[in-house]
Amino acid sequence: MKRRHMIGMALLATLLVAGCGQKAAPVPQPTAPAEQSPGESQTPATNEPKLTRQTVSVYYSDNNLMELQKEEQEISYAEDIEKYKKALELLEKPKDADEHTALWSDFHYHSVTFDKGTLTIDADSKNQYNLGSSGEAMALDALKKTLFQFPEVERIVILEDGKKVESLMGHMEVLEPLTRDQ
Repeated sequence: MKRRHMIGMALLATLLVAGCGQKAAPVPQPTAPAEQSPGESQTPATNEPKLTRQTVSVYYSDNNLMELQKEEQEISYAEDIEKYKKALELLEKPKDADEHTALWSDFHYHSVTFDKGTLTIDADSKNQYNLGSSGEAMALDALKKTLFQFPEVERIVILEDGKKVESLMGHMEVLEPLTRDQ
């Protein structure tokens, strides 16, 4: 009996030793970043674009649709065209929804382009606006105040499905570009 037990133990030891002799694939160890001298900036390993952060003023109506009110919000963007798109997005959602009403809620557009001082917004013709004439005037004022804070924007052209339209909501004319002095 002892002999069988000793043979079983010897076999088990042999298997263990044989298993330990196999080489495992080396596990790559993370390398520590090289030390930098003061004033040196570390370049990122990936080619992620550098984001610019900017605080912008965005305009909404008060809850009674009587006057425009300003909110400061922060945006981050890699290219200039993104800052205009982000400003348009912010027009849809005030931070303080209890105090402010978005005049551009559910606003959809096909594209936003910028060329030689003219910002062109190609809006979707399926947008629904129910603000009346004073609400439409206030919405256009909110759009102008929000986008004209960027000094390079001199004119805003609004199209619908790539075509000029007389009005977005049927009350205020948008055939001509919106300018700062209007």
